[in-house]
Amino acid sequence: MDKLKTGIKNFDNILSGGIPVYSLNIISGSPGSGKTILVQNIIFNSARDGLKSLYLTTISESQFKMVRHLQEFEFFSDDFLGDKFIYGDLGAVLRKQGTEKVLAYLTEMIKKHQPNILVIDSFKAIRDIFPDEKTFKAFVFDLAAALSVWEVTVFLIGEYEEKELTQLSEFAIADGIFHLYGQGEKRFQKRYLRILKMRGTHFEQGEHLFQISSAGIEVYPRIKPEGKGLQYEVRSGRKGFGITELDEMLSGGLKEGTITLISGGTGTGKTALALKFLLDGAEKGEKGLVLSFEEPVVQLIDNVRSLGWELDKYLADGRLDIRFISPIELDVDKHAFEIMDMVGENRVDRLVIDSISSFESSVIDLQKYKDYLWALGQQLKRRHVTTIFTVLNEDLFSPVVVTKAQISLMTDNIIILRYVEDDSNVKKVLGILKARGTNHNKDFREYEITPNGINILGKLDRANMLR
Repeated sequence: MDKLKTGIKNFDNILSGGIPVYSLNIISGSPGSGKTILVQNIIFNSARDGLKSLYLTTISESQFKMVRHLQEFEFFSDDFLGDKFIYGDLGAVLRKQGTEKVLAYLTEMIKKHQPNILVIDSFKAIRDIFPDEKTFKAFVFDLAAALSVWEVTVFLIGEYEEKELTQLSEFAIADGIFHLYGQGEKRFQKRYLRILKMRGTHFEQGEHLFQISSAGIEVYPRIKPEGKGLQYEVRSGRKGFGITELDEMLSGGLKEGTITLISGGTGTGKTALALKFLLDGAEKGEKGLVLSFEEPVVQLIDNVRSLGWELDKYLADGRLDIRFISPIELDVDKHAFEIMDMVGENRVDRLVIDSISSFESSVIDLQKYKDYLWALGQQLKRRHVTTIFTVLNEDLFSPVVVTKAQISLMTDNIIILRYVEDDSNVKKVLGILKARGTNHNKDFREYEITPNGINILGKLDRANMLR
């Protein structure tokens, strides 16, 4: 089946390549939800592919006013106006000649311009002009019959509420239904898109975040495990920390492509240990990426230098990359997808997210937080990226608490770092609670962080440390 490529970031992916040509699509949503910009973005992208669009407005917005708004977007080009972008005022026809002349006007315009794409904005306004539902329903079916002959891909834009999508007659003739809406969260004004119907092609169901920027529309698909179930290839290789004693405790290191949780209180060295894992990979020629949600890049680099570790050469040659993302602006709907983009584009072997506690603090819905982490973890496993999540345990001397959100269930390995009071001294101990597929050491080992790095010391022979 031939498809119209929208050219919008990630949108064609969730449509399995694009919108079927000659289909009739309704773009619904409340005022300000982004309906018109979505369609205008599509038709200007299509103009670059040589396709012609006929854009008919029913609200009598002048072409001058429309162009003035479109000039803010990078996808706009006035070179297409009058050639690939044909503007028409259907509203004037409705007001002066009545609804009975609409089909005749459409036929005349399509015969004259022979467009590849037809847009009516707003179709809901036409409905409101008809005297009754019976007359409008007859018009809708006549329109559908005419459109099938004209062989044009159609977008009907309308301010419809979601409950109307299953009740009104125009939706019965639609091949595709796209519903746009927003959620008024306190920190972010989010926009979402759902494809409710699309005949003739597979599409990704569910709620997809989208943003409107100067570049136009950018879609961030709902992240979810790919393929069948949770199947992925398990590799036998191991990736160490470059700390001999710790790697021995792990029978050679973390299994390749697994997810590891490093949990500990503040100051226990979670970040340092995770960075040592990436440095060991860089020394072996592997690419590592740190996503820091707590420490800016400069501060993180300075802390690493204080441990005697040299990372500048790895930052310079691209084997190591550090990105800081402010937790205040963190939006997991967007960043979970961007993380996968960064991993794929940079062919990352080892990834550290420091810390996922910042993820948790940015999400109101705890179940959504867990769903995203689960999906993100599965995506990383499928790409064989060996990943470390650090998580803060806020109770420094508590019995073992890995995470409050019970996300330890989705990880393969758990390393805990904690403080222990011993003979009026505070000591740091490290233990491996879980390492799937590994006969790991069960001891709690004392460790120290010095200007020369992290040293794993002997077994701390103290009973009841886990209580």
